Amino acid sequence: MAVFPIRLVIWSTSLVLWFPQSAATESHGLALCQEFLDDKYEPDMVNIQNSAEEISHEELSDIKETFICLFDSTNELNCSWSFNTLEKDTRLSVFVSVCNEETVIGSLSRTFAERVGSMSLTVNEEISGVVLHFNMSLHNWISYTYVYDMDTLEHLPPPANISASFNNDNLVVKWDLPRTRNTVNPTCFENEVEIRDQETTTSWLVKHHTNHTVASVDPSHSYSVRMRTRISELCSGSDHWSEWSPTVTLLMERSDSVLKPVVIVFICLGVPMGLLALLLFVRYQRVTKVLFPPIPRPPAKYKYFLEKSDAFNFFYSTPSAKPEEVITEVEDTGKNPGK
Repeated sequence: MAVFPIRLVIWSTSLVLWFPQSAATESHGLALCQEFLDDKYEPDMVNIQNSAEEISHEELSDIKETFICLFDSTNELNCSWSFNTLEKDTRLSVFVSVCNEETVIGSLSRTFAERVGSMSLTVNEEISGVVLHFNMSLHNWISYTYVYDMDTLEHLPPPANISASFNNDNLVVKWDLPRTRNTVNPTCFENEVEIRDQETTTSWLVKHHTNHTVASVDPSHSYSVRMRTRISELCSGSDHWSEWSPTVTLLMERSDSVLKPVVIVFICLGVPMGLLALLLFVRYQRVTKVLFPPIPRPPAKYKYFLEKSDAFNFFYSTPSAKPEEVITEVEDTGKNPGK
């Protein structure tokens, strides 16, 4: 039973996915690059060929099997596939050829490929296209070819320089457009903003902007923000989501514009309340003296009379504290008889 490999081609203008009947050889990769340059394959269509030499074209969304190739910002080409609908014992072959014009500058092959798998290749040279070839054979064989242009092939990095801050009880997220190999209209980017607090996680789809404001947040909470991006379906480019950006954490801190009103309110209310408390304290001292006057302490000269409780002797002089000896002389005279 013959085995036929599968090849993928990626060009600066398009990427071709093709499944030919011949063996996966480098010479065949050259032929694929040439065929792509000659516009043999329908763009944005899966080119299908079978053992009866019949050729047809179908939309990628109409194919039961799934596959994708992406070229990221680190010059890593990644191709993955999932062929779970194949019949038992069907042999799957994969071949990847990287082209610069008509020259093959890199290739990968897997003659007995798993039904779900991937292959990657680092390409440091200029790429004009990549050919990915899948071949499926059991009693007969069938091959697919798909063409991507470099715009749709590029795997975008996440947005750069993401920042988050509080502004008048609003959470403001700002970012820069992702770096791309080709010039992209800024209005073509779709960005997903995911914001998580202690309780919930919420996402927003933001188009045509490089900032997003979430109103009426609680600045006493901590928030985590992350983003990813892709090209809108209305524009030419990859509609595959980028990786998530690193998480930006906004702690329980308020910006100066939020703290300033708090300070003003504290001054307006705190200072008068302090003065009022001081005034009440002084008034309390005075009221206490009026309602509860101190008991007077009498002089020593009045103490004796107060202790004797003799009000009639109040104006008499106080007896001397020293005892005085009093001598009374009594004169005894006899009775005068002459009288």
